Amino acid sequence: MQRDYFHELLSRHVASGEADSAYWWDESRIPIASIDQRVSQLMDLTGKKAVVTGGAGLNLGQACVNRLAGMGADVVVVDLARDVAEQSGKQRWASPPDAEAVAREASAKWGTRVVAVHGDVMTWEGADAVLKECNDVLGGIDILVNNAADSATGAFASMTQADIDRSVRGTLVGPLYCSRLVLDYMIPRGGGRIINIGSEAAQTAMPWLTLYGSLKAGLATFTRFLSKEVAQHGVHVLGVNAGSMWGPNRPVPTDVAETLYPRGRTAIQRYELPEEVANMVAFLASDAASAMTGTMVDMGGGMSV
Repeated sequence: MQRDYFHELLSRHVASGEADSAYWWDESRIPIASIDQRVSQLMDLTGKKAVVTGGAGLNLGQACVNRLAGMGADVVVVDLARDVAEQSGKQRWASPPDAEAVAREASAKWGTRVVAVHGDVMTWEGADAVLKECNDVLGGIDILVNNAADSATGAFASMTQADIDRSVRGTLVGPLYCSRLVLDYMIPRGGGRIINIGSEAAQTAMPWLTLYGSLKAGLATFTRFLSKEVAQHGVHVLGVNAGSMWGPNRPVPTDVAETLYPRGRTAIQRYELPEEVANMVAFLASDAASAMTGTMVDMGGGMSV
């Protein structure tokens, strides 16, 4: 039989007095109290401070704000100011995001504190300013949902340097910036949750989504790597892979006709509500997911199956 090298290594380490074997079963580090709690109690976010980037977005942004606020968290809706979004030329929907309106409606609906903060989290300076303001407004940050995204779609052979740079910044670099900067607030608090919004398009090659899918795959790998590094600080890094979303009073996406079939090719044979994806975001933000980190949960209705 081969020797168990790692067992021998740990045994020598413990025998030397440099490590205590009881560390792995230390009750102060294991949520023993959760045994006698309902899952609904573990999912109570009362007193938690949450930040949702792209929070005024018509689909998942608003759904995440509502789910977190509905579970009791104080939430900051981060998004571009209306005039900035209009002038960008990249406004996907007919109406620009209205972070103040989203915050007012969520606060009135759920009775929690929901406020708006404007800024561009796709730049280091913008992300730094936004998170500083969020920390000041909330009195700390426990949950960060990296939802904001910006990516060019279409045939890769037609992409310009500007299209590629914009997509890398808007799909991968922005969440990296926010994740790095929020650690300055989470680590001193003793922990937190970073939840990255990915896509099942990262697991299924789709026409015209080469940039978006590839970069979302990079975000998933970043989630796994960062989780291993910061778990020792009590920071859990997780994510959800969304699919094709639609909700009432929202137009069905038709911006890239060639992607309609592959986006709609799901096991559940329908589009999904943003709220269905946000359900998992809310779960991952709660103590019910206390043993989870480094995982991207597929929530695309089986798009990649």
